[in-house]
Amino acid sequence: MRSPTFLLALLPVVIGFDFVGVSPSLAESINFYKKETDKFWSVYGDADTETGQATCYGSANKKDGSWFQLHRSLVDGELWAIMRNTAWEIDGEGRGTLRWNFYSATKDAFIDGTEFTYEIRNKNTILILQITPKRFSEVLWNTRYFTLVMPGNLQNLSVSFERKGSTMLDALAECVAKNEKNYKDFKPSLEKIPDAVKDKI
Repeated sequence: MRSPTFLLALLPVVIGFDFVGVSPSLAESINFYKKETDKFWSVYGDADTETGQATCYGSANKKDGSWFQLHRSLVDGELWAIMRNTAWEIDGEGRGTLRWNFYSATKDAFIDGTEFTYEIRNKNTILILQITPKRFSEVLWNTRYFTLVMPGNLQNLSVSFERKGSTMLDALAECVAKNEKNYKDFKPSLEKIPDAVKDKI
């Protein structure tokens, strides 16, 4: 089953206007890539005509409804991650700090770990922006599983690969290589009215 996502609409959305003289506009999600890389992970390519977002992303689902997605934007090249843990009960809004630890399948399992700032989307969902692609991919390539060590009393979130992260990264790189040129200049179908104009109306 396809996992939910915050920034990409996965189903067609009809936007209607009740104003006289304004025609309804159809916003749609375009799926241009899909590949199962192991029993835990799949890689997708999606573009949303309403928001102008177009990404290739690796997605892993857990049995309790929790999920993790690693996105690579085809529009601006940013690497970012979004994750949901059904056990979290995050209070308030704003930002927090977690530690992201990476482990291999070897005896001395720990590979690397570093702190990341996350943005709170709701009590179960957080977003990590502006991940450094080169260093992150080097670590993830040999990773068997990783753990997000959460602050306070929040439950940690661990996500595994069937063998290692290279299988997902291979497919992610393939998705980007095949589609980046087509979506580099992808724009939303509905242009937002500039504040300078809106304030004068």
